[in-house]
Amino acid sequence: MSKLLHGCHLNSIHRRSFAAIISKPPRSIPVVSSLQTQFSPFKAQNVISYFFSSLHRRNLSLRAFDSSSETKSDVVSQEKSENDCRDDDGALSSTSVAEEYPSGEFEFKEMNGWMRFVVKLRMLIAFPWERVRKGSVFTMKLRGQISDQLKSRFSSGLSLPQICENFLKAAYDPRISGIYLHIEPLNCGWGKVEEIQRHILDFKKSGKFIMAYAPVCGEKEYYLGSACDELYAPPSAYFSLYGLTVQASFLGGVFEKIGIEPQVQRIGKYKSAGDQLTRKTMSEVNCEMLTALLDNIYGNWLDKISSAKGKKREDTENFINEGVYQVEKLKEEGWITNINYDDEIISMLKEKLGRPKDKDLPMVDYRKYSKVRKWTLGLSGGKDKIAVIRASGSISRVKSPFSIPGSGITSEQFIEKIRSVRDSKRYKAVIIRIDSPGGDALASDLMWREIRLLAASKPVIASMSDVAASGGYYMAMGAGTIVAENLTLTGSIGVVTAKLNLGTLYGKIGFNKEIISRGRFAELTAAEQRPFRPDEAELFAKSAQNAYKQFRDKAAFSRSMAVDKMEERAQGRVWTGKDAASRGLVDAIGGFSRAVAIAKQKANIPQDRPVTLVELSRPSPTLPEILTGIGNSLVGVDRTLKELLQDLTYSNGVQARMDGILFQKLEEASDSNPIFTLVKDYLSSL
Repeated sequence: MSKLLHGCHLNSIHRRSFAAIISKPPRSIPVVSSLQTQFSPFKAQNVISYFFSSLHRRNLSLRAFDSSSETKSDVVSQEKSENDCRDDDGALSSTSVAEEYPSGEFEFKEMNGWMRFVVKLRMLIAFPWERVRKGSVFTMKLRGQISDQLKSRFSSGLSLPQICENFLKAAYDPRISGIYLHIEPLNCGWGKVEEIQRHILDFKKSGKFIMAYAPVCGEKEYYLGSACDELYAPPSAYFSLYGLTVQASFLGGVFEKIGIEPQVQRIGKYKSAGDQLTRKTMSEVNCEMLTALLDNIYGNWLDKISSAKGKKREDTENFINEGVYQVEKLKEEGWITNINYDDEIISMLKEKLGRPKDKDLPMVDYRKYSKVRKWTLGLSGGKDKIAVIRASGSISRVKSPFSIPGSGITSEQFIEKIRSVRDSKRYKAVIIRIDSPGGDALASDLMWREIRLLAASKPVIASMSDVAASGGYYMAMGAGTIVAENLTLTGSIGVVTAKLNLGTLYGKIGFNKEIISRGRFAELTAAEQRPFRPDEAELFAKSAQNAYKQFRDKAAFSRSMAVDKMEERAQGRVWTGKDAASRGLVDAIGGFSRAVAIAKQKANIPQDRPVTLVELSRPSPTLPEILTGIGNSLVGVDRTLKELLQDLTYSNGVQARMDGILFQKLEEASDSNPIFTLVKDYLSSL
């Protein structure tokens, strides 16, 4: 099963969460280069303590899918009004609702004389840190992780909202002559890559130049570089444009060897988390889903690259299949502009801007330019306000002792923001920006309810980033309109629950466990040293089926779709945004700017009238961030470890998340799979 594609949904009798033994998926989609996974060392003695420590984490409140005040009769009445707009399969008809929405496409408008005077005056009185030399080149290094959250000025790393805002400011800033991008390996999903590419193309409408330099370049990096006016690479550049792969890992054979028997109830034929635990090979339906996702991503890549380079799709695909890695051939066939080192490109920029060779080129970097206010450039917006609430990361109900600002979605804090907006008359509409593979199902349901209540009082638009699946989709379906990128991963409406029978493993390591209980099913989740009794297995299966039905029915109600039609789209299947839109799970395809345009439309604000976007998720810098500037704790505990501990602390209970979420943070430091590492080290110790 893919590292990313599915999640588990447990109900109240499944308090023994197996989330701690499923690897956490990347925020990016499961398309990776063809490199082999490497194992990182784990001490063998930690294996036993790891299993033992996970045995006692349970006893959380678990009613996730209780019926709300909306009844099934409400569903039926709303379905009648919507069915006329849908085809026989329940999907959007050819006269798609998306066609009624404004595109939100960027239009560069020259400032009039008065506005240019005002901007010059504001620049004169601007803060010192907003001063930029005339004729400067805005430089930005796009590499590593890109967060969908805003960051404080003391935080390290890149923020997608800030990247997009900087492109907009640079387009209108008379002091900026152009942009010079350094593009290196990215650790983000295709949704964010699409958003950045869109802003590169929007910037080009200003008539200013944008150049890119790519010393290490894969498919995502080239996707961005090809959108620029010019793309350069050094002679020794690493180009790996070999195509895309999707991978699935299976633990069935490993568990069999070490004495673990997974007892799995999977509701939804595409919910492949059960496959990962029990199978040794990929199932046909899992292969079908992964193939569809891969075809979508690869097809989109070929189309966009071919369009950007003015080539036929067949020519692009043939070039990829040649396995070209020589930079010289890339230049010869027009895939890059030229072969130059960074200092040579700087010299070219000096010549382009008429700067003497012995003078420095005026440049302003990402961190400094992020401090320039939009107000200084006359881009501050209008009187009408639209609230923006960002929800990124794994979903939990309460804040973990190990949590750090912006590390996840806490339902308590999110609901507070939703209620404050609902009670306020300042905001004409709300945009909820979601970048989450899910998490705690109860938290997802509570947020869904609050979003629906908010949508009853003012327009609410859900804007999806890289992923909004399972619990992330649960949140989105509470909004009036859902906007997704072509390659957003969404859906994953399904349930998989599991109990691990560790009896054989316990026998191998000499561990024994005895239980004294009262109540027929008291040992249902407590007795991991034995398999289910027949009556326990029946109850376990019925409970899983009940959880799935409630999830599916709420999705059908939220999307005004017949339950049987939603059943066809659920089944635990993950869809790209494009496919989800054709099946009625998403309303429109586009980025954040389209979500803003739709919010204006719903709030009866003219499209040409500027609005003020009020970010309600602005982070407050922590003391460690202020002291170190990198977000680590004073004792040197890495952010990665803290986020991992947060997930471990609150991973029990009902989970509405895509599969393989827990160990995402470890992948930032290594390509290893912690489960395989753990099992490998255990076997080597025998």
